[in-house]
Amino acid sequence: MQENHQATGHETQDASVRAIVITGASLAIGAAVVCLIVYGIFRYFADHPLTTAPPNPMATSDQQIPPAPRLEEHPAMEMKDLRSYEDRFLTTYGWTDKQAGVVRIPIDRAMELELQRGFPVRGDTKK
Repeated sequence: MQENHQATGHETQDASVRAIVITGASLAIGAAVVCLIVYGIFRYFADHPLTTAPPNPMATSDQQIPPAPRLEEHPAMEMKDLRSYEDRFLTTYGWTDKQAGVVRIPIDRAMELELQRGFPVRGDTKK
């Protein structure tokens, strides 16, 4: 019995190193060119914003302020201002209604006067 074996072997020609280097360099240059083009487009659009865009039909030209209570932009500062405003009224003398002759006095003085005068006592209602 005779067996027909084909001669097995390997490739006799190697790949061209020059072709591989040229292909790699071409891909690198192409990627760099694409990056530069994209960067240039982004810079152009950043420097020249689109101003001819049609207005949004859902947006209204008259801005409405939401009803109270609204969110405070700086709550700590606004609370500080409120406290100083209240303290000024609670610790100083001043007119409440000048025409009617109504004045305000500091809260500490008002408490002292109330203690001197005494508090009203409810009378005995049982008979």
